[in-house]
Amino acid sequence: MISSRTQSVKTAATVPATTQGTDAAKKIVGKKQSIITDTLGLLLVVLVTAASVQDGPAGLQLLTKAAAVHPSIRKAWADSAYRKAVIEHAATLGIDLQVVRRDPTTRGFAALLRR
Repeated sequence: MISSRTQSVKTAATVPATTQGTDAAKKIVGKKQSIITDTLGLLLVVLVTAASVQDGPAGLQLLTKAAAVHPSIRKAWADSAYRKAVIEHAATLGIDLQVVRRDPTTRGFAALLRR
């Protein structure tokens, strides 16, 4: 069982502009790191892209890498950024991807089970 996360980070002024992007939601110019961890939090797969790359396309690449490197993975949890295409792609890889939704009444940060 695995979980995925993404984080946008600012880059130094010396980083070439062609490798950066803007995460419009967070107003960050830089790179985005997408990771897959196991249930203990141990790192399984890492993908670094421009911050402008959406979570869906990154999720497709992450799942493909995870299935190739760790073929025993059968279950995964992700947030609502992963849409139908990613869920269907996971199914073709033999992975049951479950989207864990946030409680809409909760304000601010709240830890979610399995994510």
